[in-house]
Amino acid sequence: MQNNQKIIAIFGAGGFLGKHLMRQLTKLDYRVKVATRSPYLKGYLKLLGNPGQIELFKINIFNSNDLKKILKDCDIVINLCGALHEKKIKFDEIHAQFPYALSNLCNELKIKKLVHVSALGVKEKHKSIYMQSKMQGEKNIISNFKSSVILRPSVVFGPEDKFFNTFASIAQFSPALPLIGGGKTKFAPIYVVDVAKAIVKALNLNNSEPLIYELGGPKNYSFKELMEILLVEIKKKRFLIPIPFTAAKFQSYFLQMLPNPLLTPDQVEMLKYNNIVSGDHLTLKDLGIAGTTIQSILPKYIYRFRTGGQFG
Repeated sequence: MQNNQKIIAIFGAGGFLGKHLMRQLTKLDYRVKVATRSPYLKGYLKLLGNPGQIELFKINIFNSNDLKKILKDCDIVINLCGALHEKKIKFDEIHAQFPYALSNLCNELKIKKLVHVSALGVKEKHKSIYMQSKMQGEKNIISNFKSSVILRPSVVFGPEDKFFNTFASIAQFSPALPLIGGGKTKFAPIYVVDVAKAIVKALNLNNSEPLIYELGGPKNYSFKELMEILLVEIKKKRFLIPIPFTAAKFQSYFLQMLPNPLLTPDQVEMLKYNNIVSGDHLTLKDLGIAGTTIQSILPKYIYRFRTGGQFG
Protein backbone atom coordinates (compact mmCIF):
# COMPACT_ATOMS: atom_id res chain seq x y z
CA MET A 1 0.00 0.00 0.00
CA GLN A 2 1.37 3.39 -0.92
CA ASN A 3 1.92 5.77 1.96
CA ASN A 4 -0.47 8.48 0.93
CA GLN A 5 -1.39 10.31 4.11
CA LYS A 6 -3.32 13.08 2.41
CA ILE A 7 -6.41 14.11 4.37
CA ILE A 8 -9.75 14.37 2.56
CA ALA A 9 -12.97 15.92 3.88
CA ILE A 10 -16.10 14.38 2.31
CA PHE A 11 -19.59 15.85 2.40
CA GLY A 12 -22.42 13.45 1.50
CA ALA A 13 -20.40 10.27 2.16
CA GLY A 14 -23.39 8.33 3.53
CA GLY A 15 -25.16 8.17 0.17
CA PHE A 16 -25.09 5.60 -2.64
CA LEU A 17 -21.99 7.07 -4.36
CA GLY A 18 -20.24 7.91 -1.08
CA LYS A 19 -19.92 4.31 0.08
CA HIS A 20 -18.32 3.20 -3.21
CA LEU A 21 -15.97 6.18 -3.18
CA MET A 22 -14.88 5.59 0.43
CA ARG A 23 -13.76 2.02 -0.42
CA GLN A 24 -11.54 3.34 -3.20
CA LEU A 25 -10.04 6.14 -1.08
CA THR A 26 -9.23 3.93 1.89
CA LYS A 27 -7.53 1.37 -0.39
CA LEU A 28 -5.29 4.21 -1.59
CA ASP A 29 -4.44 5.02 2.04
CA TYR A 30 -6.06 8.47 2.18
CA ARG A 31 -7.23 9.62 5.59
CA VAL A 32 -10.91 10.57 5.44
CA LYS A 33 -12.92 13.04 7.51
CA VAL A 34 -16.66 12.52 7.02
CA ALA A 35 -19.12 15.36 7.63
CA THR A 36 -22.48 14.12 8.90
CA ARG A 37 -25.49 15.36 10.86
CA SER A 38 -25.72 12.12 12.84
CA PRO A 39 -22.42 10.23 13.34
CA TYR A 40 -24.12 7.52 15.43
CA LEU A 41 -26.23 6.55 12.38
CA LYS A 42 -23.19 6.53 10.04
CA GLY A 43 -20.93 4.27 12.13
CA TYR A 44 -20.96 1.65 9.33
CA LEU A 45 -18.77 3.98 7.24
CA LYS A 46 -15.85 3.39 9.62
CA LEU A 47 -15.85 -0.28 8.55
CA LEU A 48 -14.84 0.80 5.01
CA GLY A 49 -11.30 1.63 6.16
CA ASN A 50 -8.58 0.55 8.59
CA PRO A 51 -8.91 1.48 12.28
CA GLY A 52 -8.49 5.25 12.66
CA GLN A 53 -8.48 5.90 8.91
CA ILE A 54 -12.02 7.32 8.84
CA GLU A 55 -13.23 9.96 11.31
CA LEU A 56 -16.86 11.08 11.62
CA PHE A 57 -17.63 14.72 12.45
CA LYS A 58 -21.06 15.90 13.60
CA ILE A 59 -21.63 19.13 11.71
CA ASN A 60 -24.29 21.39 10.30
CA ILE A 61 -23.10 22.16 6.77
CA PHE A 62 -24.71 25.61 6.93
CA ASN A 63 -22.61 26.63 9.96
CA SER A 64 -19.24 28.13 8.93
CA ASN A 65 -17.58 27.30 12.28
CA ASP A 66 -18.56 23.64 11.85
CA LEU A 67 -17.19 23.70 8.30
CA LYS A 68 -13.89 25.21 9.43
CA LYS A 69 -13.59 22.53 12.10
CA ILE A 70 -13.72 19.69 9.57
CA LEU A 71 -11.68 21.46 6.85
CA LYS A 72 -8.79 22.18 9.25
CA ASP A 73 -5.62 20.32 8.10
CA CYS A 74 -7.34 18.92 4.99
CA ASP A 75 -5.58 18.72 1.62
CA ILE A 76 -8.63 17.88 -0.47
CA VAL A 77 -12.41 18.40 -0.25
CA ILE A 78 -15.05 16.28 -2.03
CA ASN A 79 -18.68 17.42 -2.17
CA LEU A 80 -21.30 14.77 -2.97
CA CYS A 81 -24.22 16.60 -1.28
CA GLY A 82 -27.43 16.71 -3.26
CA ALA A 83 -31.18 16.20 -3.01
CA LEU A 84 -33.55 14.76 -5.63
CA HIS A 85 -36.59 16.49 -4.17
CA GLU A 86 -37.17 19.40 -1.84
CA LYS A 87 -38.22 18.48 1.68
CA LYS A 88 -36.90 20.39 4.69
CA ILE A 89 -33.95 21.66 2.64
CA LYS A 90 -34.49 23.66 -0.55
CA PHE A 91 -32.52 22.93 -3.74
CA ASP A 92 -30.97 26.40 -3.63
CA GLU A 93 -29.61 25.81 -0.11
CA ILE A 94 -27.99 22.43 -0.75
CA HIS A 95 -26.94 22.86 -4.42
CA ALA A 96 -26.00 26.56 -4.57
CA GLN A 97 -25.56 28.20 -1.14
CA PHE A 98 -23.59 25.33 0.41
CA PRO A 99 -21.11 25.07 -2.52
CA TYR A 100 -20.67 28.86 -2.27
CA ALA A 101 -19.76 28.70 1.43
CA LEU A 102 -17.61 25.58 0.97
CA SER A 103 -15.58 26.93 -1.97
CA ASN A 104 -15.07 30.22 -0.13
CA LEU A 105 -13.59 28.40 2.87
CA CYS A 106 -11.47 26.16 0.62
CA ASN A 107 -9.93 29.34 -0.74
CA GLU A 108 -9.47 30.89 2.68
CA LEU A 109 -7.92 27.73 4.21
CA LYS A 110 -5.65 27.09 1.19
CA ILE A 111 -7.15 23.68 0.36
CA LYS A 112 -5.33 22.15 -2.62
CA LYS A 113 -8.29 20.66 -4.49
CA LEU A 114 -12.10 20.72 -4.45
CA VAL A 115 -14.00 18.02 -6.36
CA HIS A 116 -17.71 18.77 -6.71
CA VAL A 117 -20.33 16.34 -8.08
CA SER A 118 -23.00 18.20 -10.05
CA ALA A 119 -25.42 16.74 -12.63
CA LEU A 120 -25.35 16.04 -16.35
CA GLY A 121 -27.66 18.31 -18.32
CA VAL A 122 -27.20 21.53 -16.33
CA LYS A 123 -27.46 24.57 -18.54
CA GLU A 124 -28.52 28.21 -18.54
CA LYS A 125 -32.28 28.91 -18.35
CA HIS A 126 -33.21 25.27 -17.61
CA LYS A 127 -36.91 24.96 -16.70
CA SER A 128 -36.15 22.67 -13.74
CA ILE A 129 -35.44 24.29 -10.34
CA TYR A 130 -33.16 21.34 -9.51
CA MET A 131 -31.03 22.01 -12.60
CA GLN A 132 -31.04 25.79 -12.04
CA SER A 133 -29.70 25.27 -8.51
CA LYS A 134 -27.02 22.83 -9.74
CA MET A 135 -25.93 25.38 -12.35
CA GLN A 136 -25.71 28.14 -9.74
CA GLY A 137 -23.66 25.86 -7.49
CA GLU A 138 -21.15 25.29 -10.30
CA LYS A 139 -20.90 29.03 -10.96
CA ASN A 140 -20.34 29.72 -7.26
CA ILE A 141 -17.48 27.23 -7.10
CA ILE A 142 -15.86 28.41 -10.32
CA SER A 143 -15.89 32.05 -9.19
CA ASN A 144 -14.56 31.22 -5.68
CA PHE A 145 -12.03 28.45 -6.11
CA LYS A 146 -9.80 28.00 -9.15
CA SER A 147 -8.36 24.55 -8.35
CA SER A 148 -11.75 22.88 -8.62
CA VAL A 149 -13.00 19.93 -10.66
CA ILE A 150 -16.71 19.62 -11.43
CA LEU A 151 -18.08 16.22 -12.41
CA ARG A 152 -21.51 15.92 -14.04
CA PRO A 153 -22.78 12.31 -14.03
CA SER A 154 -25.86 11.08 -15.88
CA VAL A 155 -28.21 8.58 -14.16
CA VAL A 156 -25.99 6.50 -11.85
CA PHE A 157 -26.71 2.77 -11.61
CA GLY A 158 -25.44 0.06 -9.26
CA PRO A 159 -26.66 -2.20 -6.42
CA GLU A 160 -28.46 0.44 -4.32
CA ASP A 161 -29.46 2.79 -7.14
CA LYS A 162 -32.69 4.77 -7.02
CA PHE A 163 -33.37 4.30 -10.74
CA PHE A 164 -33.60 0.60 -11.67
CA ASN A 165 -34.55 -0.49 -8.14
CA THR A 166 -37.49 1.94 -8.03
CA PHE A 167 -38.96 0.81 -11.36
CA ALA A 168 -38.32 -2.86 -10.55
CA SER A 169 -40.26 -2.31 -7.29
CA ILE A 170 -43.17 -0.74 -9.18
CA ALA A 171 -43.15 -3.71 -11.59
CA GLN A 172 -43.66 -6.05 -8.60
CA PHE A 173 -47.23 -4.86 -8.08
CA SER A 174 -48.19 -2.81 -11.14
CA PRO A 175 -49.27 -4.32 -14.49
CA ALA A 176 -47.77 -1.30 -16.29
CA LEU A 177 -44.81 1.07 -16.19
CA PRO A 178 -45.25 4.72 -17.20
CA LEU A 179 -43.33 6.24 -20.11
CA ILE A 180 -43.42 9.96 -19.34
CA GLY A 181 -43.40 12.03 -22.51
CA GLY A 182 -43.54 8.76 -24.46
CA GLY A 183 -40.26 7.49 -22.96
CA LYS A 184 -38.20 9.32 -25.60
CA THR A 185 -35.86 11.14 -23.16
CA LYS A 186 -32.29 9.90 -23.63
CA PHE A 187 -29.89 8.98 -20.81
CA ALA A 188 -26.25 7.87 -20.61
CA PRO A 189 -26.38 5.63 -17.50
CA ILE A 190 -23.04 5.41 -15.68
CA TYR A 191 -21.91 2.72 -13.23
CA VAL A 192 -21.42 4.02 -9.67
CA VAL A 193 -17.90 2.52 -9.47
CA ASP A 194 -16.92 4.46 -12.63
CA VAL A 195 -18.10 7.72 -11.01
CA ALA A 196 -16.05 6.87 -7.89
CA LYS A 197 -13.02 6.14 -10.12
CA ALA A 198 -13.51 9.49 -11.87
CA ILE A 199 -13.47 11.29 -8.50
CA VAL A 200 -10.24 9.50 -7.49
CA LYS A 201 -8.61 10.43 -10.83
CA ALA A 202 -9.76 14.05 -10.40
CA LEU A 203 -7.86 14.25 -7.08
CA ASN A 204 -4.57 13.99 -8.95
CA LEU A 205 -5.30 16.49 -11.74
CA ASN A 206 -2.89 19.39 -11.70
CA ASN A 207 -5.24 22.24 -12.69
CA SER A 208 -4.95 25.92 -11.81
CA GLU A 209 -8.28 26.69 -13.57
CA PRO A 210 -11.64 24.96 -12.96
CA LEU A 211 -12.30 21.83 -15.06
CA ILE A 212 -15.70 20.36 -15.98
CA TYR A 213 -16.18 16.70 -16.91
CA GLU A 214 -19.42 15.24 -18.30
CA LEU A 215 -19.73 11.64 -17.15
CA GLY A 216 -21.87 9.33 -19.26
CA GLY A 217 -21.70 5.57 -19.73
CA PRO A 218 -20.55 3.91 -22.99
CA LYS A 219 -24.03 4.04 -24.60
CA ASN A 220 -27.10 6.30 -24.72
CA TYR A 221 -30.57 4.82 -24.21
CA SER A 222 -34.08 6.20 -24.36
CA PHE A 223 -36.14 5.88 -21.18
CA LYS A 224 -38.29 3.30 -22.98
CA GLU A 225 -35.21 1.19 -23.88
CA LEU A 226 -34.08 1.25 -20.22
CA MET A 227 -37.49 -0.02 -19.09
CA GLU A 228 -37.34 -2.80 -21.72
CA ILE A 229 -33.85 -3.86 -20.54
CA LEU A 230 -35.09 -3.88 -16.93
CA LEU A 231 -38.15 -6.04 -17.70
CA VAL A 232 -36.01 -8.58 -19.57
CA GLU A 233 -33.66 -8.81 -16.56
CA ILE A 234 -36.44 -9.28 -13.97
CA LYS A 235 -38.28 -11.63 -16.36
CA LYS A 236 -41.58 -9.80 -16.16
CA LYS A 237 -43.99 -8.74 -18.88
CA ARG A 238 -45.50 -5.32 -18.20
CA PHE A 239 -47.34 -2.83 -20.39
CA LEU A 240 -45.28 0.28 -21.17
CA ILE A 241 -47.82 3.10 -21.26
CA PRO A 242 -46.89 6.47 -22.80
CA ILE A 243 -48.04 9.39 -20.63
CA PRO A 244 -47.98 12.91 -22.14
CA PHE A 245 -45.98 15.49 -20.15
CA THR A 246 -49.15 17.45 -19.27
CA ALA A 247 -50.84 14.38 -17.73
CA ALA A 248 -47.62 13.40 -15.92
CA LYS A 249 -47.34 16.93 -14.51
CA PHE A 250 -50.89 16.71 -13.16
CA GLN A 251 -50.24 13.31 -11.53
CA SER A 252 -46.94 14.52 -10.08
CA TYR A 253 -48.72 17.09 -7.88
CA PHE A 254 -50.20 14.11 -5.99
CA LEU A 255 -47.21 11.75 -6.23
CA GLN A 256 -44.92 14.36 -4.67
CA MET A 257 -46.92 14.06 -1.42
CA LEU A 258 -45.60 10.53 -0.76
CA PRO A 259 -42.91 10.10 1.95
CA ASN A 260 -40.53 9.12 -0.89
CA PRO A 261 -41.99 11.06 -3.85
CA LEU A 262 -42.30 8.86 -6.93
CA LEU A 263 -42.52 11.89 -9.22
CA THR A 264 -42.42 15.66 -8.69
CA PRO A 265 -43.47 18.47 -11.07
CA ASP A 266 -39.78 19.48 -11.24
CA GLN A 267 -38.74 15.98 -12.34
CA VAL A 268 -41.33 16.14 -15.14
CA GLU A 269 -39.60 19.34 -16.34
CA MET A 270 -36.22 17.55 -16.23
CA LEU A 271 -37.56 14.69 -18.37
CA LYS A 272 -38.21 17.15 -21.20
CA TYR A 273 -34.44 17.35 -21.79
CA ASN A 274 -32.01 14.60 -22.81
CA ASN A 275 -29.49 13.62 -20.14
CA ILE A 276 -26.49 12.77 -22.31
CA VAL A 277 -22.92 14.00 -22.86
CA SER A 278 -23.00 17.19 -24.93
CA GLY A 279 -19.50 17.03 -26.41
CA ASP A 280 -18.74 20.54 -25.13
CA HIS A 281 -16.68 19.34 -22.15
CA LEU A 282 -14.12 16.74 -21.10
CA THR A 283 -15.50 13.22 -20.54
CA LEU A 284 -14.84 9.91 -18.78
CA LYS A 285 -12.40 8.95 -21.56
CA ASP A 286 -10.26 12.01 -20.76
CA LEU A 287 -9.82 10.54 -17.28
CA GLY A 288 -8.70 7.23 -18.81
CA ILE A 289 -11.88 5.34 -17.80
CA ALA A 290 -13.60 3.16 -20.41
CA GLY A 291 -17.06 3.01 -18.81
CA THR A 292 -18.99 -0.12 -17.81
CA THR A 293 -22.06 -1.34 -19.70
CA ILE A 294 -25.46 -1.76 -18.06
CA GLN A 295 -25.63 -5.38 -19.27
CA SER A 296 -22.47 -6.38 -17.36
CA ILE A 297 -23.73 -5.03 -14.00
CA LEU A 298 -27.56 -4.92 -13.88
CA PRO A 299 -28.07 -8.74 -13.78
CA LYS A 300 -25.81 -8.96 -10.69
CA TYR A 301 -28.21 -7.03 -8.45
CA ILE A 302 -31.64 -6.78 -10.07
CA TYR A 303 -32.26 -10.57 -10.02
CA ARG A 304 -33.90 -10.20 -6.57
CA PHE A 305 -36.96 -8.74 -8.32
CA ARG A 306 -37.51 -11.92 -10.34
CA THR A 307 -40.23 -14.28 -9.18
CA GLY A 308 -38.26 -16.83 -7.16
CA GLY A 309 -35.28 -14.50 -6.75
CA GLN A 310 -31.80 -15.38 -8.02
CA PHE A 311 -32.81 -18.76 -9.46
CA GLY A 312 -36.14 -17.59 -10.79
